[in-house]
Amino acid sequence: MPFLFKGNLCAHLCQDCREALAFVAVRLYRVCDDKQGAILATTETKHTVNLLSDTQVDAKQDRFIGEATTDADGNFVFELDEQKQGYQGEAFELDVYVTSVPGQNADAAAPTPVQFTVTTLQPQWRQRDDMLVWYWEYCLSQRFWCHLRERFGWWVVCGTVLDCESQQPVPGVMVTAFDRDWLQDDELGSAATDSNGRFRIYYPTAAFLPGTLVDIELTGGPDLYFHVKTTLGAPLLIEPPARGRDADRENVGPCFCVTLCAEELPEQGEVEPLPVFSKLGGYNYENDIHSLPGQSGLTKSSSRAFYGNVRLNGVLPKKLNASAMEYRFETREIDAAGAPLGPWVAVTKMQIARTRIGVLERRNPDYPATSLNPIQTLDYIVGAAGPDELEATLSSDVHGDWIQVPQESSSPLGPVGYFTPNGNMIRLNTVTLAAFPTVDLESPGPLAAGQSATATGRPLIQNRHFAIRMRVRETGSTGAGAIAGTCQNAAIENSRYRTLHHPAWMAELRTSALAVAMVDVQELILNGCSGIEDKLTVNYTAAHPNQGVINISMIGPGGPYALTLAPNGAATTENQFGTATLAAPPTVAELDPCAYIVRLSSNVLLTTGDSVPDRLEDEIAFCKV
Repeated sequence: MPFLFKGNLCAHLCQDCREALAFVAVRLYRVCDDKQGAILATTETKHTVNLLSDTQVDAKQDRFIGEATTDADGNFVFELDEQKQGYQGEAFELDVYVTSVPGQNADAAAPTPVQFTVTTLQPQWRQRDDMLVWYWEYCLSQRFWCHLRERFGWWVVCGTVLDCESQQPVPGVMVTAFDRDWLQDDELGSAATDSNGRFRIYYPTAAFLPGTLVDIELTGGPDLYFHVKTTLGAPLLIEPPARGRDADRENVGPCFCVTLCAEELPEQGEVEPLPVFSKLGGYNYENDIHSLPGQSGLTKSSSRAFYGNVRLNGVLPKKLNASAMEYRFETREIDAAGAPLGPWVAVTKMQIARTRIGVLERRNPDYPATSLNPIQTLDYIVGAAGPDELEATLSSDVHGDWIQVPQESSSPLGPVGYFTPNGNMIRLNTVTLAAFPTVDLESPGPLAAGQSATATGRPLIQNRHFAIRMRVRETGSTGAGAIAGTCQNAAIENSRYRTLHHPAWMAELRTSALAVAMVDVQELILNGCSGIEDKLTVNYTAAHPNQGVINISMIGPGGPYALTLAPNGAATTENQFGTATLAAPPTVAELDPCAYIVRLSSNVLLTTGDSVPDRLEDEIAFCKV
């Protein structure tokens, strides 16, 4: 019986901050002897973590079992069995091989890789279906991991920005870290706070080490002080350089955690939050999407690309610098490596699907004559408003189409009322961002189930990548405004497919499918409707750049029945094709004479940010004689 070992690795930067061990190699080794392995498996992990020399690594190679690479969140998976690895469920050593640390620039000089032993594990296997499964997770200590960070030459500041008075987190502000030097201070880096007021700044040792006569450290450094500003540059906290010489900031280590108090938040009666675009639907693009240039642009949790109308949202205040605010969006296509393919282009009103941006509460003019509710609520809509709705005002200039945030701010019991934004900005029709094709696999052709999706000569469509950003300005101004949030990379795919399904029996032409999802019965292709006797061969093809799991089943008397898939040797994750046969018993010959239906179900990994498409299905019936 095979073994499935899944796990997660992270590391502490301080007590309240940790990071995933992303894209490191996890290596498993057999223990030297069972007795020693049993002892080590019960030893606390903090006593077993140990850096290895090249000689020690070489000495373990004859005990090597296998290797897996963690994903961006530190997750890893091993599939072990006796035939492939000779593994039978016994204890093993777990090592980690590191070639870079989080935050390290891809173009930075590569340091010498490091391998270290974490622990010896004796999994407590639990049977699940036809596998033995065990899950394990571990977070390295701050002391060990920060020493490793220092060795790799990449340091980190992990912090939180709070409003001094309310002690609430301050999202969407920029934090810059400086190192205090004698003549010239070093700017180490900047980062924006997330919705919880948290930020993380990575910087190399070269950013603060002494290098010239102008750059002279009085101590071993870095000696840290910080500036906190709004995205528009308004100062919220400006620490003096001398703060870097205080005992808690002087000569800090490779991992430093800090809480900053923003005392200079603007006072305008009721303080408006800062505008920030931070989400695509329910996905925070910094935390929930692989959104850095060169990354996949897919969601982290389920590897989905975006399609259709995507809700762009975040924090939408009514005012900017105490004045009425308006906003618009821009997009720019990038290649898979993150390089721009053109300029930023303003999103026009024709690209915006109907969007509800908030609600107006005001005195109900029908109370009490025809309504028992003294308060009337009206939705504010970007786009065409319906009955009992209000349409947000759009203005246009050389910089594009701007959406004016409604400004009603009197008592909800007054005639003007009070508008409350809900954080929605626009629903972007992503189909309008590029010429997404309809791929015709029916003519010439047609493509047949069981063939590669590229068999007719048309290549498989790939995701396209777009950067998306919001600009804001005071209503009435004529400039381009200020940037208030940028998603650097979102994978988008809106192509459609034209396919002819099982033309020999129950033919069906689909002209606008999300993906290729086809099933057919070979015996019906060859013999028509004469019936199935003792052989059943199911052909299938399922293809999409974000293809998910497929399943083929059969219903009929005594069913449902499972079918065993035999993928073609040239099949890939994106282009799955091959044959499927009945998993006996019973055999095909033993099926009762009757009608049966073979059904293919295919999951396409797309999302609007709020919903996912239904599973695609195809089916074909036959008669058993």
